[in-house]
Amino acid sequence: MAQAPVLNVLFNKVAGNANLKNKIKFIGAAQGQDQSAAQMWKKFNKVPFAIVPDQGSKLGKAMNFMPYPVTMLVDKNGKVLWVHVGSFENADEAFSGIKKAIK
Repeated sequence: MAQAPVLNVLFNKVAGNANLKNKIKFIGAAQGQDQSAAQMWKKFNKVPFAIVPDQGSKLGKAMNFMPYPVTMLVDKNGKVLWVHVGSFENADEAFSGIKKAIK
C-alpha cells in the first residue's frame, strides 16, 4: 500500500518517456486480496494501471516472494528482465533500473 504513490509517479514517468511508453505495461498483483479489495485499493490510491486480485497469493508463491513488495519487469515471453525487492525511496530509483533493462 505504501508504494502506491511511488508506483503512480513511476507509471507517469514511463508513460511520458517516448522510448518506454509503448514497451511497458503496468499490472499490479493484489497479493492475498479478492477482486473487491483489489479494486477498492486501486480506487482509493488512484492507481492508473490494472490491478488483478491474487487471493491465494499464487504469484508470490510461484516467484518465491512473500509478503514484501516486489517489482519486476517481465518480457512477453515471461523472462524476468529486472527485479527490485522491497520498497522504493522514490520513483527515480525504479525508473533508472527500468531504463537500464530496456534497450
